[in-house]
Amino acid sequence: MGSKKNKETKFKLKEHKIIIVRRIVQITAFLLINYIILEWIFGINLTALDGLVKLLPILNSPRNPLSTGAGITEYTFFSMAEGIFPFLLIAIFFLVTLTTNRWFCGWICPIGTIQDGCAAIPTKKRTLKPKWHKFLLNIKYAILIFLVIMTFSLGVSKTVNYFYYLEFKQALGALAEMPVGFFSLSEFLFVYFPQVVSDLFMTGTWPDFGGMIILLIYVIILITSFWVPRFYCRYICPYAAIASSVSDYSFLKLSRNPVKCVGRSECGICENVCPKQIKILDEPFEFFTGNGECNLCLKCKEKCPHDAMYIKFGNV
Repeated sequence: MGSKKNKETKFKLKEHKIIIVRRIVQITAFLLINYIILEWIFGINLTALDGLVKLLPILNSPRNPLSTGAGITEYTFFSMAEGIFPFLLIAIFFLVTLTTNRWFCGWICPIGTIQDGCAAIPTKKRTLKPKWHKFLLNIKYAILIFLVIMTFSLGVSKTVNYFYYLEFKQALGALAEMPVGFFSLSEFLFVYFPQVVSDLFMTGTWPDFGGMIILLIYVIILITSFWVPRFYCRYICPYAAIASSVSDYSFLKLSRNPVKCVGRSECGICENVCPKQIKILDEPFEFFTGNGECNLCLKCKEKCPHDAMYIKFGNV
């Protein structure tokens, strides 16, 4: 009886080895990015990680008290708003994205890890209707376009007419100081929500009307994430909008073996388990990115009963 249970355990571990490795990487990355947690626990100095965090292609609020470094998205838009075109940051972003695709979204990003934690809660997962799914996918691109226009205009005004820049910046208010902040789940979880709770318990004050709207929106996003995996990452994240735009040009992709893959009518497991609702079997065999939505979680590869999925780098 004991040997049978051991064999079943080993089989389950082998069956889920990719997800186990991914979870270990995600938790490790979360703790290293929010390294102040480790400093508190072990009483060690990890400030050397600060520079590394600043160059990671992730979403991480610069006001996060658990990390003194922000993600590259925040620094890029803030620099543009200050009239500095961040050539180096943009070059690093494209270099990393072209090399790793959206691997950082699936394996490293702390907000992605939190989203996966929400999805891990045992609920019946929902698949949105295709028309709603396609419509919601456009939200993050609208946010990206807004951020680009706003920060670029603010930066240009600073170099052309400083007095107009000051008026423009005052009119934008907090949006000028933290361009990504209002659209960042990281900002909400690590900065805004803790402040709301602190104010409520310390002074008994609630946020103003605008603050209540923000609170309500993000609470709905988090609750929805229990049933719709990676809801924020799919539809709102500004970094995801940038990364998905160049995903098809990346060297790192997933491919399907046309000999082993039996198609949707006889299988379709890969599409059923995909947390991003990607129609994998409608994509070319050579590679698929789901129009840039695939974050290389490798769940399709792990669950494929025909071993038809494989990782492809470059033209090999």
